Amino acid sequence: MTALTIRAMAPGEETRVIDYFLNSDAAFLKGMGVDPARLPDRDRWTGLIREDMERTLETRQFYYLLWVADGEPVGHSNINKIEFGHQAFMHLHLWRPDLRRSGLGQHFIRACISRYFTVFKLERLICEPYARNPGPNRTLEKAGFTLVKTHDTVPGWINFHQTVNRWVLTRDKWKRGG
Repeated sequence: MTALTIRAMAPGEETRVIDYFLNSDAAFLKGMGVDPARLPDRDRWTGLIREDMERTLETRQFYYLLWVADGEPVGHSNINKIEFGHQAFMHLHLWRPDLRRSGLGQHFIRACISRYFTVFKLERLICEPYARNPGPNRTLEKAGFTLVKTHDTVPGWINFHQTVNRWVLTRDKWKRGG
């Protein structure tokens, strides 16, 4: 990989994110804490994202950044539960299995963190990956997040009840170098 960039997801590109989930097998989804039965159908999901993309940044419920390697989207990060000027919950997904464990996630997530803090004027980012999914937990630690607790919850609208690690990164810590 030579050229690595991130960019905001454009209208019409939501199909890439939706396909990542809808085309993944149940074992993979469960491994990252997703309940396949809770995934909305393609039309409903597309409608939710497109409707949200028409909102102002201050009123958005979701915001997606695509991870691009050599001109090809290979993953995404998004935030939800956005409280503009305060906090948001972050998610990270590298779509291509052959690129996982390559260090690319670390590069992409660092670029996304800067964008989220700047665009949404956030004071902190929170990420709650499934505790049994080591990949994102390692990536968050390396990116400078602090593990603040492990607890049982349903972390999102497509997840099952599970144990998650709550990682937090403040704007101040990020400015100081993570």
